[in-house]
Amino acid sequence: MQDSTNAQLQLLVDHFEIREAVEAYIHARDHADGEATADIYHPDSTEDHGPIQDSGRRFAERANEALLSYWTGCHHLLGQTRIKVTGDTAGAETYFLASLTRELDGVKMLDQMAGRYIDRFERREGKWRIKARKCVSSWSLSVPITSDFLRGHEFLQTQQSEQDPSYEVLGLKRGCSRIQR
Repeated sequence: MQDSTNAQLQLLVDHFEIREAVEAYIHARDHADGEATADIYHPDSTEDHGPIQDSGRRFAERANEALLSYWTGCHHLLGQTRIKVTGDTAGAETYFLASLTRELDGVKMLDQMAGRYIDRFERREGKWRIKARKCVSSWSLSVPITSDFLRGHEFLQTQQSEQDPSYEVLGLKRGCSRIQR
């Protein structure tokens, strides 16, 4: 009975740590933190992200450059994650909705994509990181933003830097993807 309980507890810990890695990736991407994004990948990882097919760490650099030069904002919403752990390897499928803003000929645009991350994780030296990722698109759209119902209201705005209030409340430092416990 004890072995079964220990195995179940380890499975819970593994699922938690893999979800933490997925969430850390999203936080890093949304805040244009290329170093923290790269930290989610193993050095020998691969990323198939549509037009960017590269190593995971090189993808992080290239995607961060694109985010800072092309888009003015980025926001991911995660859906369910299914995970299958087998020893020190795991497969995961995570649904997402990405919303990005940009300027096009003086018009503010909203680009959205719904899809899934299909990940192969490996645990090395006690840490789960992505070994291989495929980004699968379900649909996408681009529409002009013709009005902003919050214009003139005093909401804080997302910062693509450590100036975002989430860094302080989560105890994060730029370039570090993991919340220190």
